[in-house]
Amino acid sequence: MARRLILAALLFATGCGSPPPTICKRPLTDEPVPFKEGTIEDGVYMTSDWDGALLPFPGGTYYELHHGLGERPRWWTCWVSFAPNGVASGSVAQAAGNEVELKAIDGETLTVMNGTCVDFWLLCSAGVGDVTP
Repeated sequence: MARRLILAALLFATGCGSPPPTICKRPLTDEPVPFKEGTIEDGVYMTSDWDGALLPFPGGTYYELHHGLGERPRWWTCWVSFAPNGVASGSVAQAAGNEVELKAIDGETLTVMNGTCVDFWLLCSAGVGDVTP
């Protein structure tokens, strides 16, 4: 009997039987944030210039990027930064792992999500040609 009580106390102390902790704050809605800006040049869409104003990208946030390419992109890539103006105020690095998760891609939109708890600034591009930048 004493062993059972000790085991129950240990399970209670380690959190078993209780709801899991919240790891990081997530957006209040499951709807992606629409983004209808950016530029297209030579079949390549970019959300901003390399040293332009990047998109705020807190943990769990996701965007529905309206790329305007008229067809489903053949390729896409995203970069993240800790600085709001990319190269002009710091640096950008190509996203890795779940920093930018692709949720959907079609002839009108590219939907990406920050699958981490880290706050970033975001720059994405997509294109219909054969070569990525």
